[in-house]
Amino acid sequence: MTAPHQGTTLLGAEGARELTALLTGSGGGTAVVERIPHPGAPPLRVVFRRPDSPPPDTAPPAAAAEPSWLLDRHVLRLAPAPAVPRPGPVPDLFPPGTAVLARTPSGTAGGRTLPLDDTLEETVHRLRPRHIRAVVELHGEDAVPSESLLALHDALFRTAKACAALPTPPESFVVVVLGGISAGRVPHACSGLFTGFVKSLALEWPGTSVLAVVHESRDLASAGPDAARETVTDQSLPAVWYAGGTRLLWQAVADPGTAAGAPAPAPAPAVRTVVAAGGARGIGAALLLALARRDRPRLHLVGSTRPDAEEPDAHLERKEFIRARTTGPRRLSVREATMAYDRLGAAREVRDNLAALRELCGEDRVTYHVCDLRDPEAVRAVVDRVTEAEGTVDLLLNIAGTNRAASVEKKRLRDFHAVRDLKVRAYAHLKAAFAGRPPRRWCNFGSFVGFTGQTGETDYGAANDYFNTAALHHHAHGSREFTLGWTLWRDVGLGATPLMRTFLAKSAQFTAMPTAEGVHHFLHELDQPEQPPATVFFGDAERAAIEAAVPGYLDFCRAPAAGGPPPAPGPVAPEPPGAYVDDVVDRAPGRITVVRTFSAERDAYLLDHVVRGHPTLPGTFVPELAVEAALRLVPGRVPAVVEDVRLESFLRVYRPDRPETKRITARLVREGPRESVVDVEVTGDVVGPGGRLLVRDRRHFTARVRLRDEPVAPPRWEHWADHGATPLADPYHLPNPAVLLSGVFVSTADTRVHPSGRRARYAPDRAGIERWFPDLAVPSVLLDGLARVSVLDQVDLPGAGSGWTPLAVPRTIRRIDLYGGHTDASLAAAGTPVELYSLPARLDLESGQDNRAVAVTADGDVVLQIKDMTGVVLGHVQQTTGAFRERPRAATNASEATR
Repeated sequence: MTAPHQGTTLLGAEGARELTALLTGSGGGTAVVERIPHPGAPPLRVVFRRPDSPPPDTAPPAAAAEPSWLLDRHVLRLAPAPAVPRPGPVPDLFPPGTAVLARTPSGTAGGRTLPLDDTLEETVHRLRPRHIRAVVELHGEDAVPSESLLALHDALFRTAKACAALPTPPESFVVVVLGGISAGRVPHACSGLFTGFVKSLALEWPGTSVLAVVHESRDLASAGPDAARETVTDQSLPAVWYAGGTRLLWQAVADPGTAAGAPAPAPAPAVRTVVAAGGARGIGAALLLALARRDRPRLHLVGSTRPDAEEPDAHLERKEFIRARTTGPRRLSVREATMAYDRLGAAREVRDNLAALRELCGEDRVTYHVCDLRDPEAVRAVVDRVTEAEGTVDLLLNIAGTNRAASVEKKRLRDFHAVRDLKVRAYAHLKAAFAGRPPRRWCNFGSFVGFTGQTGETDYGAANDYFNTAALHHHAHGSREFTLGWTLWRDVGLGATPLMRTFLAKSAQFTAMPTAEGVHHFLHELDQPEQPPATVFFGDAERAAIEAAVPGYLDFCRAPAAGGPPPAPGPVAPEPPGAYVDDVVDRAPGRITVVRTFSAERDAYLLDHVVRGHPTLPGTFVPELAVEAALRLVPGRVPAVVEDVRLESFLRVYRPDRPETKRITARLVREGPRESVVDVEVTGDVVGPGGRLLVRDRRHFTARVRLRDEPVAPPRWEHWADHGATPLADPYHLPNPAVLLSGVFVSTADTRVHPSGRRARYAPDRAGIERWFPDLAVPSVLLDGLARVSVLDQVDLPGAGSGWTPLAVPRTIRRIDLYGGHTDASLAAAGTPVELYSLPARLDLESGQDNRAVAVTADGDVVLQIKDMTGVVLGHVQQTTGAFRERPRAATNASEATR
């Protein structure tokens, strides 16, 4: 072999080793061997440089240019999604004519209980229920489902199948999953079994309200109201989640990863040992062949097909084989003969793939283990052999799966078991076998169907969504587990059959992905510095199908998650932050300075209060900061009035890795026998890249606090009659890029305009308040809701028509009066009904006109009132369509532009 010319040459692995050896011996230059992305089976790139030559051009060679792929990579996460309820009252969760599925008596709060034994179907046929409710309790369940939980999952399918045979299908089918997610937004691993089932069933039954509500609460009394509201809420995906008082939906965020347009920050290490459960055929074999070409790992393949299966007439074509087997003295049925032919074909495929892998990796580096993955002892025996030989496994590929699509009406229970259990039980057995010696990385092969559901796939959808939630759960507890949600492959696996190709062509709902592209996505995923727990691949066909089924859902996926990026999956969120004082840093007669550090982790509730895409402290929380500092300066008194509130710049947490420390300075203005008057200023430093100080003590807020010895007695208020009131949606809860509130800040209900002004009902999220705000001195969540009532209006916009409601942020408040010593925690714990009022009838917050907002108990006692608030309008939301129109920046107040 002659020395190559200077430049770049693409070679296979053997050629690369030969060239490197030649150069090493000759001393005529240097060679750098690198891996580069390449369709199908990436080769090595060998860059040869003569000693006296300049560095090579940094541009990649033309041969390495990445083609245009059909599918895009999307990362799945649970993101805040405020509810948009339909008009009308919220029904009872268990209306008349309800049949209930539950494992324990605590799940049978209403309706007729269905038996979980052999009489279930008979009972459904006899009762003919109008509504089905299933209550699933995951508290105490492990990450792999118990037999009891799988029996309940079976009963869910059996109930749906029995209902499908009724003359009239049920009006609703709702599954409530208790303890299905943590306060830190980490799903219980088993929750996906039920959400995946429901998503597929909902597509089969478009005339029935099918829904899953996964709740943090373990108590049906706490979760029930949220589930009941969801029955009258417009749904996108029919599976919603409640954690920390926040309503969440799956969000599929397009994320190309580090290989999109730029190389990975560091070369990924070669994979040394691989266990592939179900990888000897189909897409698993295609990917293992690519990995073998690239890394030459030690491979252990686990499958139930015996590669040595042979029969005398195995060489015959399908028709001749079936004809030969269905005639003669030992003839088989056509079905039996077809199955025999398929078994022989599978054996040939396994033999061929094993031979190809051994040629690439070496005869002694590829081992095939015959094992039924549904047999726990057999799986453990295989894992024992592998770990004894190899030690720690680098990568586990959990590939096994099958598919028997059919509607619940036609699907047999044994087929439901066959599809679900091959994935779910195999996963459980692998987890048990690897306990105490886990692989460094664990990759589940999931499906797009687990994300969206699919007609006829209640079993397959359930198993694959389980892979999503299991990966999120284990990743949160420190495991490098991840699930890849594939669409259909064109050339291998299920999508390669003539029948499926015909179906795909007619349905146009799935992208037929070439094998080379699938290989690219797989190797790209392995090369990521950190794999996200749940990833799904889909293209234009899937996007069109989603948009047709759920208009607007893709916009939700494209938009930033409400509240910004959710916290990375991890352990359950920390304890509530409590008061807004961390430490006293300066004290002098009549003056005190305290500090408070805000961070994305500590103050995760800010993810539910977003202004222009950034987690932002509500302006109505300024009174709390001011009061806490004032009480440090003048202890022993209580807040009565907060006045002259000025909001000069937003207090934001811009990045999860950059906490924001603020200084709160209180100065005593006047001290008297009845009242102390304290001025408060909140400031913070502006720091540039690299930690350089740009501005010191930038002012955020100022306020004056009046403290008294006792709470002020409340004045009385006469409630308005509701004649002439018109319902309006709270614009802050509708998806928009200006000001979006969710979670604990969804604190109002029955928002409406009134001939005398505006009205609403205070609807506190007790769990969220107890978690985040148990110690606040000012009812700040109530204050936030009351201030929002003042924007309720419908205005005309030039060129856009009528029905637009403004979105405003407060700028100044002349006075806030506090009565009776109430707090958010005390009101929520007591369940005190509070009505909210705003007047006058026509109000322009930007004009500075006199205005008033009042919070009043049902008995007529005023809890607090706001006098003369001004604000800045950032945009408008259309009440009918939900469209958003941003206010031109030039039209906003100059002070808002500095925030």
